[in-house]
Amino acid sequence: MKKIIYYLIFIIIIVFTVIYKDNIVGYVTNNIIKQEVREQLKYNEYAKKESYSYVKISDSFDVKNEEDIKNVFYTILDSGISNFSFYCDSDYDNCTNDVTKFFDDREKLSDINNFVHPYNSFKNIRISVTNYGKITIYINHVYDSNKINIIETKINDFISQNIKDDMNINDKIKLFHDYIVNNTKFDVNIENSDNRLESDSYTAYGLLVNNLAICGGYTDAMAIYLSKLKIKNYRISTLEHVWNLLYFDNKWVHLDVTWDDPVTSDKSDMLMYDYYLIDSNDLLSKDATQHNFNKDIYKEAQ
Repeated sequence: MKKIIYYLIFIIIIVFTVIYKDNIVGYVTNNIIKQEVREQLKYNEYAKKESYSYVKISDSFDVKNEEDIKNVFYTILDSGISNFSFYCDSDYDNCTNDVTKFFDDREKLSDINNFVHPYNSFKNIRISVTNYGKITIYINHVYDSNKINIIETKINDFISQNIKDDMNINDKIKLFHDYIVNNTKFDVNIENSDNRLESDSYTAYGLLVNNLAICGGYTDAMAIYLSKLKIKNYRISTLEHVWNLLYFDNKWVHLDVTWDDPVTSDKSDMLMYDYYLIDSNDLLSKDATQHNFNKDIYKEAQ
């Protein structure tokens, strides 16, 4: 008799599970798994945790629309974590398709990458999507721990040897601007290469260790330095170029160290200040091609 009762109970459980499968999966996902996700994200020491007009730090990883997708991607990148999972809201029917569409837009991903600290920016990125709305992001960062340690030593040494507490912010920025220009050659050999983004010259490591860089290296080095000075900043880019935007003297201004270090015909060094702490009108009056940035994304620059 007991075997019959156990058998009936087992059958009832199976039938109940089949009928209410979606409800059970939804309950477990919403009340157990997603709660663990909310408590899981850890920020490293380089995370800015800054919100901007275009992207904002998200406190929820249960995405309900395309804006949530963008902000969750940004928040995960900003944290510096190597992989992380989030979920589609049960009422967001087109979520996984929108996530895939967003991920396939590499220009949009690159724009978001500009808002995070260089150490937390990605070199390449991939995702996996399950049929029950779990999305996992896997991030390969530009800088490994060894290169970060070397860069940190270089910049910290510069600060200890050159920066005094009584200096004003402008002098502190100008000193490093001049240091970069006076100690760096623009890497003309890699500039137009198909592999330029794989080169050390596109990083702060190439600039500070090899004394060779293209615009990415100039910009990353300055961004790392500005963050050490607790100056709000991010990288701003077009398809052809990247430079710095920073909050200085109660306004957002541009700083393009690359273009202040021109390549001369006789290869002689030249130090300029044409693109030093200027507003957008001044920037675009000097060059409206490579600096013609998207104002819908880099809204602080307007």
